[in-house]
Amino acid sequence: MSENPMIRYDQLVENLPIGVYQLRATPDGKAVVEYANRYLAEMLGVSTDALYQDPALVFRHIHPEGREAFSEQIWTAVQEGRAFSWEGKVVVSGEIGWARIAAFPMRSVGGDVIWCGVQIDITGQKQVEDALREANLLLATRLEKIEKLQAQLREHAVRDYLTGLFNRRYLDETMARELARSRRETRKLSVVLMDIDQFKGINDIYGHQVGDEVLIALGQLLMENSRSSDIACRYGGDEFVVVMLNASVEAAHKRAEEWRLAFAEKQFRANGKQFSTTLSMGIAAYPLHGSSPRGIFQAADEALYHSKKYKNRVTISRRIATGRLGSQ
Repeated sequence: MSENPMIRYDQLVENLPIGVYQLRATPDGKAVVEYANRYLAEMLGVSTDALYQDPALVFRHIHPEGREAFSEQIWTAVQEGRAFSWEGKVVVSGEIGWARIAAFPMRSVGGDVIWCGVQIDITGQKQVEDALREANLLLATRLEKIEKLQAQLREHAVRDYLTGLFNRRYLDETMARELARSRRETRKLSVVLMDIDQFKGINDIYGHQVGDEVLIALGQLLMENSRSSDIACRYGGDEFVVVMLNASVEAAHKRAEEWRLAFAEKQFRANGKQFSTTLSMGIAAYPLHGSSPRGIFQAADEALYHSKKYKNRVTISRRIATGRLGSQ
């Protein structure tokens, strides 16, 4: 005698590692659990007899924060005669877990709705997902910190540690590129090279800390009174340079005079005494005084040398025009 296939089917469903149930809902609002396998009862923390006696136990374990959405999904599924799938928190024996519930409704001849559903415990999966999400968040945070650190390192590599202006390395990397762009776009470019007058004497008399305060003050002046397109750098020691993009020599001279006058008005205090100092500047421009970074800086340096002989003045290079230097 062959084994009844329905018995094999019942045994299979009974031992599935997922909860399986069949629930009949009548038009007057009553519900009867017609079948619930052993695994569903274990998932809900009750006995199968308790499920048959109290059908509400099938859904009563839904976490309060998700019950309204769960009920709306069931109601919509009934009205539209379609299956539904829900995933959310559940509470079993006081412990919060996660479950996935899927069911589809069938209407019987008498108007009852028969729900055939399954419930899967996905707590472990959610824990893995949460751990993965936390790991990804931690990784993203660390990557962000690394990117910020790299940006800071790049910034430190091109900034003067004392004044905050760009350093000579940045100037050397940028000047050739900006000059090439000025050549392509037929734009002017001016370079203002400056030196603090009597700076060595300041260090000798008041000390290097006071000298640093003077350098910082000049750096701040240039940062606050330069265009966003200007490239202000500490060239080395007490020499500074501002590369003015798309600026004529006349515009550069006007701005340099403003810097010179503003710096001369600054007062410094050391050892109970107050003192001030001045700037000497040299200006050269592309294409008027040179066509290469080296040529332009040589012209600006010669003009600066002329200013230093007299102190506290601005000199525009006349290297190309007359072969001589003159102050303006």
